[in-house]
Amino acid sequence: MSPETRRGRKTKGAEQKAEGALKEAEVEVEKAARAVKHEVKRVEKAAKGARTPKVALARPTGRVPEATVTARHETGTITRPGRGFSLGELSGAGMAPRLAARWGVKVDPKRRSVLQGNVSSLSGWRSHASAGAAVKKEAKMAEVRVEEAAKGAEVAVEVVEREAVQAEKAVKKEAKKAEAAVKRKVEKKPRPKKKESS
Repeated sequence: MSPETRRGRKTKGAEQKAEGALKEAEVEVEKAARAVKHEVKRVEKAAKGARTPKVALARPTGRVPEATVTARHETGTITRPGRGFSLGELSGAGMAPRLAARWGVKVDPKRRSVLQGNVSSLSGWRSHASAGAAVKKEAKMAEVRVEEAAKGAEVAVEVVEREAVQAEKAVKKEAKKAEAAVKRKVEKKPRPKKKESS
């Protein structure tokens, strides 16, 4: 085999190695890009689907309203204090019986009448209800958890991008080395043949 043929084969082999290294680098970069995209999507989904805690209302400030009822009298219809608010009045004010019991509101389940004055007084008192401190704290902690998850995802994305850039640089460096080696071998002059002594 002539030296030119050998040199040509070596050059071809080095070129193939360089091409293979570049293809591997491209594959690694694509993988890193897919990983980054997946991480960003995961964080966005987590942020969208983050559970918002139910806002439990603390007891309203001020005096608990008293229920009034109408009664027939000799002189006509009179208004007097009642035993408690009826279930219909609680429903009209948007208050559950359990919540009313917890807040100290008197309830009279036997009474069926619904007086508009009772409903308005109860709803006016209920409007002063505010979110409890514990629930506010829980909501704040949930927001902090979502922010931390987003920050962690950003850091992971940065790391993946950095690694991809480093891998690409390393592959380019190897390809340059291979090309330089090929060039050196091509430029190398063949050794002169020894003269046969007669």
